[in-house]
Amino acid sequence: MRSGAFIRALLLNIMVALALVAPAPAARRSTSPRRPSIRYFIATAYSVEGTGASGKWTHPGTVAADRDVLPLKSRIRIYGAGRYSGDYTVEDSGSKVDGRHIDVYMPSRAEAKKFGRQRVKVVVLSYGDDQPTPPDPNQRAAAKSVNRRVRARAAALR
Repeated sequence: MRSGAFIRALLLNIMVALALVAPAPAARRSTSPRRPSIRYFIATAYSVEGTGASGKWTHPGTVAADRDVLPLKSRIRIYGAGRYSGDYTVEDSGSKVDGRHIDVYMPSRAEAKKFGRQRVKVVVLSYGDDQPTPPDPNQRAAAKSVNRRVRARAAALR
């Protein structure tokens, strides 16, 4: 009987030693999509045409943001900005956009001034890779065309 107890104790010690040496099973990664992150920002507007930090020409549907908070190429949805609520892409940054502050691009200076300063809810749909892309002359021409059309439509409504 004594040898049976000795063998059980020996087997128990071996199992404990193997458990300590063997790597832990990998944690299962959730295959369900991450819940979008909701944040509140101060939103202002800008109307300066040019190449943004991402390398793309400014056009409607883009915003400037602090790259530490929202990296370049992040997709966001803005709520509470009236007719400017909707989906945007972070394609610019600036010295005046710091922390939870976004700057919405508008082709018309008057439209940007009318927008003013608003507190908005922002849902981050996806975070970007924060890598600029080389400028594309075709994208610039298309963006300038869109900007001209938007300004012409705004002038016709006045």
